[in-house]
Amino acid sequence: SHAIFKSVEKKSAGEGGVFSIFISDRCKGCGECVVECGDHDALRMVPDTEELNTEYLSADAFLERLPETPERYLGLYDSVHPEDSKTAALRNHLMTRRNYEAFVSGDGACAGCGEKSVLHGIASVTEAYMRPIFHAKADRLKAKADRLEQDGNARLKDLAGRAPGEYKTFRRAVAHLLMGLGGESARDIDRRLKDHGWISEAEIIDALVRIMRQDAHNHRDLQAVDGRLSNGMAVMAMGACTGCNTVYGSTPPNNPHPYPWMNSLFQDGATISWIMGESFILDHARRSVVPERLADALLQRERGVISEREYFDLCHLDDARMSDQEVLELPKVWAVGGDGGMGDIGFQNVSKVILQNRPNVKLVMLDTQVYSNTGGQNSDSSPLPGGFDMNQFGAATEGKLTEKKSVAESFTVGHGSPYVAQVSMANAPKLYKVVLDALAYRGTAFLQCFTACQPEHGVADDMATVQAQRVRDSRGMPEFVFDSTVSESYDDALDLRGNPSLNDDWWTARFSSTKEPFRFTVAHWASTEARFRRHFKTISAEEAAEMTHLDDMLLRLTQDDVVHRRFLDPDHRAYTPDFGVYIDIEGSRGWVAYLALSRQMVLFCVERRKAWRLLQSRAGIVNREYLAQRALLKKVDGGEIDLADFRRRTRALFDQELEAEAAD
Repeated sequence: SHAIFKSVEKKSAGEGGVFSIFISDRCKGCGECVVECGDHDALRMVPDTEELNTEYLSADAFLERLPETPERYLGLYDSVHPEDSKTAALRNHLMTRRNYEAFVSGDGACAGCGEKSVLHGIASVTEAYMRPIFHAKADRLKAKADRLEQDGNARLKDLAGRAPGEYKTFRRAVAHLLMGLGGESARDIDRRLKDHGWISEAEIIDALVRIMRQDAHNHRDLQAVDGRLSNGMAVMAMGACTGCNTVYGSTPPNNPHPYPWMNSLFQDGATISWIMGESFILDHARRSVVPERLADALLQRERGVISEREYFDLCHLDDARMSDQEVLELPKVWAVGGDGGMGDIGFQNVSKVILQNRPNVKLVMLDTQVYSNTGGQNSDSSPLPGGFDMNQFGAATEGKLTEKKSVAESFTVGHGSPYVAQVSMANAPKLYKVVLDALAYRGTAFLQCFTACQPEHGVADDMATVQAQRVRDSRGMPEFVFDSTVSESYDDALDLRGNPSLNDDWWTARFSSTKEPFRFTVAHWASTEARFRRHFKTISAEEAAEMTHLDDMLLRLTQDDVVHRRFLDPDHRAYTPDFGVYIDIEGSRGWVAYLALSRQMVLFCVERRKAWRLLQSRAGIVNREYLAQRALLKKVDGGEIDLADFRRRTRALFDQELEAEAAD
């Protein structure tokens, strides 16, 4: 391109760069990359031939021999401090191979699986963020070990001469905490030290130096994965709830995760991750924090090198007494599960873990809104119409009327001070930024991510990101970030930016053919997925003219009418006929088409609108459409407006109320 080759070459020959896209040899051909590339036309689907495979294998072999992409070609992405990068540039972290290859498993997933993309983002951003921190720590520890080796003996002897009590405490702390001579009690330690015999100053300094150098080696030079360059130990571990993510996610010896990974029962992924996090804290304290603190005390303090209280604290050191920097350097643990494992069967476990607010435990829920791995059953996160293999449907039961459970929202209330976000690949830079913020937060973080499931949702293999955008834009699963560090007020701590038409009930989209506006509801999103097919019937324009438009119908009822089943009363304003309400959608060839909706689908729109309005109010957003509807329905229920007139002129009456609200 001109930016990285032609203009650079003109200034300095041989300095220009070449940009190329390579397709992984594990590609299943889902085609999502082509959809995402769009009009750029850098990628396209072509028939598979022997000639193509020859070219492809040669290119893949060439890629493996290339060095890392130089920093100057990563734009506004800072590989040393990714948290300081512009959000839009965070995609470029994947151009650094160590980040991209932080996730090499998952190739048993269905073609185009939405879960795999999110998991890749979790692993790659964690690697991108933590690896420079590990390397900087290694450099720091090595420098201190070098200085200790040079000056430690003299400073320790000086301490013995001027502060014998501190000298004794320092020697005891090193022997106890770092040399394996600790015991069950002070008396037991005394006995062990006596049995061991005299420990010289040189041995004390050598113990500190050896441990710090070993820790520096572990953080920078350890070859943690066979066949990889030495780059240091794993920056994270993963505790997984049994589900799709465990079935495709780690299949040793073929493609295991390149970091510690553990699979437990459906409900226990969060709990085992918490336990792993606790073990990391203890290991970090004894291997990293204690030796560095002792070294700093000896090298930097001219008086008050160590007190009995400090010795006591080092003996009982956990994260509570660690500095922000010491906590930042803790290896992280990601708990991973689906909406069944985390929001349904394992909800209590997740709730318990979030309340602990441990500094290095993070959780991600891969929300397919269904038990994808075990047959398509509903979970608590399933939408009101269901739409899967095992559902109530039809007049005999009036269908499934259970509201969708928002797991992420529940953790913003009554669960202490976690960092909570509902994001997805609908906005990849936003997802990456949220992961960075979650990692930096000194407490537990919970991310809920919509992830398309091609078989259960009934969508094409290349549509995972498009469907994530549709569910977000339709209010099916709005984006939000809840950061309690910002404020102790919801309207500041809860951020809804990223959703279209923030102040309204629905986003106003336009038909590409006619440019006419229409309200993009969850019914419009649902019409693009085969799982909801029983809730739609294709109708003609003439048939639609005899029905009620969804925009009118939604103005006539609220969630309270659903709860009290007024939607079944033909004499009530909230009466909702089954397949008597329609929407207009964009047909496959660009023209407007019409769909009649099941009653459940209409009620689904009401329920998701209610959930969105509650989010708006908590974020301090005034929705005048809701105020206008409430005022209008009050007049109808109070007899000021005749029911027949209300049904005949619903939208016109609503517009009058909306104008009045705007005037106020």
